[in-house]
Amino acid sequence: MSTNPAEPSALKAFLERHRRHMPRRLPRVLLAVALLVVPLVVVLRWFGARPEGTPAPGAEPAGTVKVDEARREQAGIAVEAARSVVRGRAFDAPAVLALDETRTARIGALVEGTVVRVLAEVGDRAGKGRALAELSSPVVHDAWADYRKAVAERRRRETELAWATAAAERAERLLLAKALSTQEKQRADVEKVAAAEELDRAKTEVRRAEEALEHLGVTNKDDPTGEEGESVPVRSPLAGVVLEKHVTAGTAVTPGTPLFVVSDLSVLWALAEIDETRLPLVGAGRPARVVVAAYPGQEFPGEVAFVGDAVNPKTRRVTVRCRVPNPKGLLKPEMYARVSLGEESPRPMVVVPAGAVQELEGKTCVFVAGPSGSFERREVSLGGTEEGWVEVTEGLKEGEKVASEGSFLLKSELLKGSVAEEE
Repeated sequence: MSTNPAEPSALKAFLERHRRHMPRRLPRVLLAVALLVVPLVVVLRWFGARPEGTPAPGAEPAGTVKVDEARREQAGIAVEAARSVVRGRAFDAPAVLALDETRTARIGALVEGTVVRVLAEVGDRAGKGRALAELSSPVVHDAWADYRKAVAERRRRETELAWATAAAERAERLLLAKALSTQEKQRADVEKVAAAEELDRAKTEVRRAEEALEHLGVTNKDDPTGEEGESVPVRSPLAGVVLEKHVTAGTAVTPGTPLFVVSDLSVLWALAEIDETRLPLVGAGRPARVVVAAYPGQEFPGEVAFVGDAVNPKTRRVTVRCRVPNPKGLLKPEMYARVSLGEESPRPMVVVPAGAVQELEGKTCVFVAGPSGSFERREVSLGGTEEGWVEVTEGLKEGEKVASEGSFLLKSELLKGSVAEEE
């Protein structure tokens, strides 16, 4: 077979020509390759990447804790289903017991003087009008002097009226006997009228002096002769218990100096602070139940007497005042308490054990049991608490199982996992 000698030379010329032009075409080739490869890589990474928040294969989803059976039994983790019950929508609020100010007397000194006798001590039961102390004061001396002077003036005017009346009667007889002129008879009548007016003025002065004594707690019956009763009694204006005593014998006082605090403890106030979002559930006249740590399991019934008209700008809470009867005296002022407030009419609601509720990152949550020993954190909104069961208003359905005991361990495990992920 014959070979054309011109073929090698032609191939060689073609390669030589392309080799000479290669440096000039190389950038174009590289650019074309890059335009093909880069989109291909982006597409592959797009379809191969995991969505944000998707756990790696074998890892638990965010907000989920998995506990095996052995650890669960060791930690005492118990699971209980959320129940549906029928009861009133109530909620608890922290409160402090306080004196009923309408049944409390803060007694101060009326005049300047010195305490000469103290007749009551803290804890004494004082009836209305009981003398708690006695003061010596120049004011009472002046008041007695004015009273005695007014009484003396009244007696003098009574004598003058009696003399003027007798004179007028005598003038009447003389006029009938033609022994006295009409003018003299009229003068006698005028003197009688003037004497009666002066007696009325004297009686008014006596009454004024008596009122001045009564203002000091003294009456003219206490000292009909004016020889005794020179001290000012400090009396209780109501029946109650002496809670505070601020003076002793010999204490110098001025008007307004605090002396005693007396209060009727048969009724107390419970001052509760509620969130402004709870206002629709609270109103004057609605019932309230008070619980204190001193008597666990015992409720003291009361009634909402007042709902604050302003929100505290610092706490964003509103003060609610409840009136709580205390006939046996078991409740004491300044006790810490919890007040149950809310609706009266029962209604269906979902409840969980109080031990299932935890606070995490400033939010209220429960741990819902899942398959294979996993527990999912679930944010919930709560209502009131009654007999150890808390109302769940949002975030949980009836029948869903939650960790009723040992939920704090689940919270710790979740926090531990969050710290590990951040590191």
